[in-house]
Amino acid sequence: MGRHPHDEETDDEVKASVAEEPMVETGLDEESQWALAMSGVQPLDESAGVAEDEPGHALAEHFRLRQQPEQVDVDLQDLRLDRTTRERIRRGMLRVQASLDLHGCTQEEAIDEVNRFLDEAWMRNWRCVLVITGKGTAKDGGGVLRSSVPTWIAAGRHRERLIGLGTAEPHDGGDGALYVVLRKR
Repeated sequence: MGRHPHDEETDDEVKASVAEEPMVETGLDEESQWALAMSGVQPLDESAGVAEDEPGHALAEHFRLRQQPEQVDVDLQDLRLDRTTRERIRRGMLRVQASLDLHGCTQEEAIDEVNRFLDEAWMRNWRCVLVITGKGTAKDGGGVLRSSVPTWIAAGRHRERLIGLGTAEPHDGGDGALYVVLRKR
C-alpha cells in the first residue's frame, strides 16, 4: 500500500521505529521463540483438499472463459455496408459526426456505452458514427470488443435503426474501429 503525501511520518522515521521494536521476546532460546511464534497457528482442515502443484491453471481458464464473447445468433452479412455507402464515406460525402472510444472498457461497460452513444446518435439524427474498439492483442485473440461490438449492435435494440456496419477506413482506425450508419428519423 502506497504512502500518501498527507502522512506525517517519513519512510525513514517508519523504518527507524520498526527497527526499535523487538521482533521476538528476548531472553528465550530459539525453540521457545518458535513455540511462542506458532502458538496462535491452527492446522489446516485436511478435508478441505490439497492445493494443486500449479494453481494458475484454474484461474487462467476462468479468465479465458470470461473473455469469450456471449454467442448471439446474428447474421452480420445482412448489415454490411453496401459499396455505395462505403464509397460515400471514403469520399467524405457521408462524414463521421461523432465517435466513441471504448479503449479500457470492460465488456459490460462497453455495451452500456455503445447503447447510450447510439441512443444519442439517433436522437441527434446523426447518420454516421464511429465506434473505436481497438484492435486487441494476439493474447486475447484479436480483441474481445473488436469481435463482440458488431454483434451486440446487430442483435440489440438499435437493429431497426441501422443501415449498416462496416470496418473503418485506415484514417479512422481501420480494423480497430467500426462505422455505424443509421437511418433517417
